[in-house]
Amino acid sequence: MNFGKKGSESEMWTSDTVLMWIVFGVVLGFTAVVFVLIISHSGAEKAKIYENLESLTLIQRFFTSPNCFIYESEGIMLPRAIDFEKFTEQRLNSCYNINQNNFPAFRLTLFLDTLIMSKTIKTSNWNDNRNFEEKTVPRNIAVFYQSKWQNGRVEIEIQNIR
Repeated sequence: MNFGKKGSESEMWTSDTVLMWIVFGVVLGFTAVVFVLIISHSGAEKAKIYENLESLTLIQRFFTSPNCFIYESEGIMLPRAIDFEKFTEQRLNSCYNINQNNFPAFRLTLFLDTLIMSKTIKTSNWNDNRNFEEKTVPRNIAVFYQSKWQNGRVEIEIQNIR
């Protein structure tokens, strides 16, 4: 049989493209592995359980509970806005009524940025003879002070972490 040039070229197509398909498969495999690693790392961060979950939950109470420091006017409460008049140790201890020392103790410091002043309060189970075990990142917050809104920050120090 005489195949001519066309027939011999059509039989040799695999030798030209097999190498390309192998390289394509390897590149596609590496890309898939990198994609899976990125997605799994991102998902693991979202599902992370923080170490001091109890303290974190208790801290949220200070900024969302009407019994604590949040600003209230005509029955409307603004969570994450502090009324400076309510920011007292008496109010803190009524909001966080703990009689035992095995619960976390808190010391809150409110800084008013525009007035360059600060106020520190602490819970009844705070031990002044010990240092704090953890300090949260200062959180920016709106403060109602003398009938005006001010920019402020709150730092929270924690003792008795389990």
